[in-house]
Formats: sequence, structure tokens, C-alpha cells
Amino acid sequence: MNDYWLAKLIGSVSEVDSRKRLQKSIYLLQLAGCPLKCEYILHYYGPYSFELANLIDQLDGANLIKETPEQIGSSVLRYKAKITEKGKESLEKFEKTPSGADLESKIKKFLPLFQQLNQENLWVLELAATIAFFHRTDWSEAQKQAAKFKNVPLSDRDLQKAEELARKFRKVA
Repeated sequence: MNDYWLAKLIGSVSEVDSRKRLQKSIYLLQLAGCPLKCEYILHYYGPYSFELANLIDQLDGANLIKETPEQIGSSVLRYKAKITEKGKESLEKFEKTPSGADLESKIKKFLPLFQQLNQENLWVLELAATIAFFHRTDWSEAQKQAAKFKNVPLSDRDLQKAEELARKFRKVA
């Protein structure tokens, strides 16, 4: 099921510009109740899922999505992801089955949320996912922990935007 849902999310946009965006977007969507379920740990760039990374590799290996590396620094690559024609055809065929139609109905409401996250400033998205990771009961405390972890002043405007974004996705659930 996770493979279908991830391919469907990626297929709902023209492309996802980085693995980091995909990691943070899926994390926030899960908080909003998205049926895609991956375990996350706290990593240097915020919440990270080895399970999601493996799933991306599997979909790429099956030619359902295509990851394209882009050089952004002397030794830094960014991987863009998009659905392939084979992936589109597979999704369409699967969604014509009763189980495919059922899974599609469960993910459909999350597609606009994913599309929104795909347009979000990547730094704000990273901060939002980190704030959400630290959130237990108090947003102020989560923001302080994330600010300390990311070495960002509490007065930072992006941090404020990130908290608003994190709250939005916690509220959907």
C-alpha cells in the first residue's frame, strides 16, 4: 500500500525537487492522517525515514518514478523525483480494481496538501517538520527546541511561518 500511496502523491505534482522535500512533506502528511506510514527519527535536517528512503529507491528501481540527480555543489547532489509513464499507467490500471479504488479514496484528500507542501519554501518546510517532531503538548516549547536544534533565533520570521505550517498539519488529523 505504501508504494501505491507514495507513487500517487508524487504523481499529483509535476516533480518533487528534492528528497528532503519528500521526507518532510510525507512526515507532515502523516501527522495530518495520511495513510502512508513510515517510521521517522530525528536527523540533522529534521525528521527522516529510512523506510521512506527505501521505498523511493524501490519505486525508482521498478521505473514507477524517476529520480534525476542534479549537481548543486562541488560534492552535493539533489535528486528530483517524478512519476514515469509506466508509473502513471500502473496507477490508472490499479485504480480500476476494487482495492485500488478503495486506496485511491483514502489518499485523495491528501493530494492538495501534498501539492501545497511541494510549493512551500524548503527551509520553512524543514523547520515545520522539525517543530512538529518536537511537539508534544506545547507549541512554544516545540518551537524553542526546534530553534535550538536548528540554531535559529526564536525571532526568525521563517521559524514563525514554520510553526504556523506545523500547526496546520497537526490540526488536520
